[in-house]
Amino acid sequence: MSRILNRCVSYIACLILVALSWLITSTAQGHVDSPLLLEGCGSCHVGHGMSRQPMLKVAEEDLCFQCHGSDDKRSAMVSAGKLAPNSQLSDVERETLKPYRHPVEDGVGHSPTERLPSFEGASNNHAECVDCHSPHQRGQASTIQRFDVSGYSLSGQYLEKSLYEYEICLKCHSEQTGVTRDVRNLRTEFSVSVRSQHPVTRSSNGARLPSLSQATAQGSTMTCSDCHKSDDPDAPKGPHGSNNRYLLSGNYDTDVVANESAYAYQFCYSCHYRVSILSNESFPLHREHIEGNALKNIPGTSCYTCHASHASRNNLNLIEFNPKAVTRDQATGLTMYRSFGNGTGECYLTCHGRSHSPEKY
Repeated sequence: MSRILNRCVSYIACLILVALSWLITSTAQGHVDSPLLLEGCGSCHVGHGMSRQPMLKVAEEDLCFQCHGSDDKRSAMVSAGKLAPNSQLSDVERETLKPYRHPVEDGVGHSPTERLPSFEGASNNHAECVDCHSPHQRGQASTIQRFDVSGYSLSGQYLEKSLYEYEICLKCHSEQTGVTRDVRNLRTEFSVSVRSQHPVTRSSNGARLPSLSQATAQGSTMTCSDCHKSDDPDAPKGPHGSNNRYLLSGNYDTDVVANESAYAYQFCYSCHYRVSILSNESFPLHREHIEGNALKNIPGTSCYTCHASHASRNNLNLIEFNPKAVTRDQATGLTMYRSFGNGTGECYLTCHGRSHSPEKY
């Protein structure tokens, strides 16, 4: 009887091990235990390799593109016995050739000991694939820590492993790097003290926004790559490249004088109903602002004239005036928006040649 029981226990244990093995490999996010790499470490690393590269036969991004590039490159890896046949991998290289992209071809390479994305200091900034992706991350269930790559917290603390996607972005898009490029400091833009923001670094308060195509529940969040990603919906996820300015998923006209159309604000309208905006459901003068007023000889202007893309330090509803379009009110010297709630408020400013001292709505 005990022998039969032992056999049953052993059989059940084997089933559990098989199930765990399937779970790990089916949710694998990395390369270390991937069944797709037929030579294991040797699929990427060689005995010596290039100078300043970690035993790679080609530069980092070129190595990645052998599998995450064109069908021809993947076929060559299959023929070489390094990649499993019929591997379903996306063409990331195609995205990095677009006009707005992370420039993986720039710089001298990544160092595993660096705290910032520069090999020998700020003069050699780079955006290698491995600055955002860990090539040695082990396959793991989706409930386990997601990011095995360094980052910076919103408070400016260095993190060996990032908890949130935006912490990886802050490695470059903050003052921490001392970058020489014209890069916005998103650590201050998303500061904990800002009055309103797209819910990236803090969760939504669940306030009702009539124009949203999907209501945001209290506590919901979004990621940087919800907005900054390919203009091709079938492209691999992530901010690799786009044909649109600011590496956005859709076109966004930010000019001071702009003609409203579905294409002009394609990016905004991917989340905010165009019909709702033009029907003034959120703000009684939305339509007049973006379409203009022919009777008053006032041209239309961009959403960006009044709304910040990331966050507003002082105002609700992402109200932040574009200084290229709005100047101080001539009578009071103020540039200010004040909300009274329930879709009412007042503005102190000068725009389209007209002083608001204030203009109430």
